[in-house]
Amino acid sequence: MTHRRVVHVVDSLAATGGAELRLVEEVEALGGRFEQRVVRLYGRDELQSRVEAAGVPVAALGFAGAHAGRTWPVAAYRLRAVLADWPPDIVHTTLFSGNLVGQLAAASRRVPVVSSFNRTGDIELQRALQPGVAGWKGRTMQAVARHAARLGNVHFRAVSAHARDSNCRLFDVPTERVTVVPRGVDVVVPEPVPTLVQLGLPDTRPLFVNAARIVPEKAQHLLVDAFAVVRAAIPTAQLVIAGAAGSAEPAVREAIAAHGLEASVRMLGWRADIHGLVAAADVFAFSSLSEGSPSAVLEALALGTPVVAFAIAPVVEVTGGHAVLVPPGSVRELATAMVATARSTDRARDVAAGRAWASRFTVAAVAEQLGDLLESRIGTGRPPRRESAPGPATGSASGPS
Repeated sequence: MTHRRVVHVVDSLAATGGAELRLVEEVEALGGRFEQRVVRLYGRDELQSRVEAAGVPVAALGFAGAHAGRTWPVAAYRLRAVLADWPPDIVHTTLFSGNLVGQLAAASRRVPVVSSFNRTGDIELQRALQPGVAGWKGRTMQAVARHAARLGNVHFRAVSAHARDSNCRLFDVPTERVTVVPRGVDVVVPEPVPTLVQLGLPDTRPLFVNAARIVPEKAQHLLVDAFAVVRAAIPTAQLVIAGAAGSAEPAVREAIAAHGLEASVRMLGWRADIHGLVAAADVFAFSSLSEGSPSAVLEALALGTPVVAFAIAPVVEVTGGHAVLVPPGSVRELATAMVATARSTDRARDVAAGRAWASRFTVAAVAEQLGDLLESRIGTGRPPRRESAPGPATGSASGPS
């Protein structure tokens, strides 16, 4: 049987990136359906061996991520050569630079493209949380991306309804050119769940865990502010923040010091045992102000850990009423919800309901939808099943991101 050829283009294969990990899982799940290649534009190749172990070759274009703003034209030229050497039936792109470079290269080869909206397209929110977006380089890249989105045969996969709607406004893309295919998550609940001592933590409860990169949009400084209120109500509480270091780390550490919480708040960095850590927690506390599709929240529900979060649109979508949500940015209400959830007597009922909800978002179910979409764009397969997502129709984006 001859399989259709797909080239996946992504910025990097960093182990700390949620979008990168989700792509790798989808590539693995699509293995029996397509002949695949992966092209990464920049460094950070921790997940490359996993892709290759699945029998999918990886081509590295050799650029430095720090220079993405000025190397994308050369990257597009090099990708054209890759597409000429191994002509695909369709190109699938992920993240902002991957989308831009993939669209430009594929247009020159007259190959259809499915690009991803992985983050919010709310430009004012992006500028507030990521100052570089407001600079001339950021504005120029956005303008180029709008142009590229109109080249050739480009369709978009949005990971949530919010990503779809906000990015359609940002890039002036009609909604009929976007299909919502959420991200999938597969987790194995550790048996037995590790103890706090086994995790290297003090044996005091309740334990609040946050798992996210330390960047402005994750707003962990607000979580620390809320936790200061929690500690006043529950003196034995501890908070753990597990995520790769980023530009917001000084602000988070400053908040910890300002509240005198050095003994009860720990920043662990990226953890390979994150599922064990989340499963052991009493509450998963999520303070993000901007998301595309918050996979960490779904993973927490699947692991049986109650979720408290800010009620931003993608979180509302992905939790389906199975999380305690409070107004975005409200420290006081976040703290109140954290205390109430830690003291809840309905944990067993809530855990069962959360796990049942999260089970709709399996990697296999999502990969089937993505496969249907890819096939539909080359005119050979079933049309994408827009209304059979493993959850409610959702969408999220950030510029072809």
